[in-house]
Amino acid sequence: MGNKQTSALQKNGAGYAVKLLGILCPLVYFASYLTRKDYSIVMQAIIESEGLLKAQAGQVESLAVISYGAGQIISGFLGDRFKPQRLIMCGLSVTILCNVLLPFTPAGVRVAVWFVNGFAQSMLWPPLVRIMAATMNEKQYTTTAANTNVAGLSGTIFIYLSSSLIWLRLTDTALTWQLTFLTSAGLTVLILILWIVGCGKLEKTGALHFEHVKKKSEKQPDGVQKLSGKLLLGSGFIFIALSIISQGALRDGITDWVPTFISETFSQSSDKAILKSVVLPVIGVISMKIVGVASNKWVRNEVSGAGFTFLGATALCAGLFIFYAHNEYVTLGTAAVIVGAMHAINFFLICVVPARFEKYGIVSTMSGIINSLTYVGASAGVYLFGKIADSKTLGWNAVLISWIVIAAFGTVMCLIAAKPWNKFKE
Repeated sequence: MGNKQTSALQKNGAGYAVKLLGILCPLVYFASYLTRKDYSIVMQAIIESEGLLKAQAGQVESLAVISYGAGQIISGFLGDRFKPQRLIMCGLSVTILCNVLLPFTPAGVRVAVWFVNGFAQSMLWPPLVRIMAATMNEKQYTTTAANTNVAGLSGTIFIYLSSSLIWLRLTDTALTWQLTFLTSAGLTVLILILWIVGCGKLEKTGALHFEHVKKKSEKQPDGVQKLSGKLLLGSGFIFIALSIISQGALRDGITDWVPTFISETFSQSSDKAILKSVVLPVIGVISMKIVGVASNKWVRNEVSGAGFTFLGATALCAGLFIFYAHNEYVTLGTAAVIVGAMHAINFFLICVVPARFEKYGIVSTMSGIINSLTYVGASAGVYLFGKIADSKTLGWNAVLISWIVIAAFGTVMCLIAAKPWNKFKE
């Protein structure tokens, strides 16, 4: 990684650029999760305060996930052709506006506002990957990517805790969830300012010098190879894609519905269920720290690493189905570890895999495509799990069975792809 810009960075202080980006990139992802996950975290409060069906409230999140996933492809394409730091600035600006507007938007219009927010959010991750891959060596990239994902999960933790603290001070449920969005927007304004100032300094040193790619017919830059369709198919990418969809369905589907699951299964109020559910991103942070170290030291094939993690998650899903009704803390802890496993898989497949395409000059494009697949699964999971849970004949038992099936499918897909992917990346 970063072969094209090594000499420029050496002249202008590579160490300074990596350190500053090591702060700015996590901050951007912290803001991303603040302004994207706040809806799902307070969704049960919205359901209670406005008397909505779970599927009806889930539709807002589901369509935003579709927008986010589709936007990843567009953002990835643009991130390889224009200055990625400018795309990130634009995405943060729009998502701030959406979070300010949502609390004052009628229920029937929220789908449109959050759909726009989903697209704005899609302008963050692929450009971040391009910036990190172009300015860092492999070890620096792995460390910064892991820290960036930890920061995102920390944003989720912040929303859980801040919304719960607001609940302790306010008795008006509607006002509580509205203030959550405004808090997210306010913090993101500060992060946007830091991003603009920091990138301005890096641009002056030449550390963020990205040339525009205007024509497909132009000669490939030195050191950049051409990726053929045959080579991509032979890498096992189709099987990786299916496993990414599975991971997305479980990661976001479980995360979004666990507060409601705990609330209904153990007769908990929504505020208590949300506060207890903070354990999900906390375990996710621990998981990301572990997988970041493991990826640098022991894991040589990220796809096989994802496969064995999926296998462990399958066993946990089966255990959850058998024992979930006995103890709420065991249930919550098991669900948290499953989500933590999905975050580990996310790191292997969404952070590490796209970076393997840096030598082909399409790291942002592939990052956008790969990340969009996550949200194909997430959109289906968030909506379908809510639909199944609403069913009088199916309910939460059927939801838990679906988690087992999806985890097992992801395991098989990764293990099939592991060998051809190893040949491709070598």
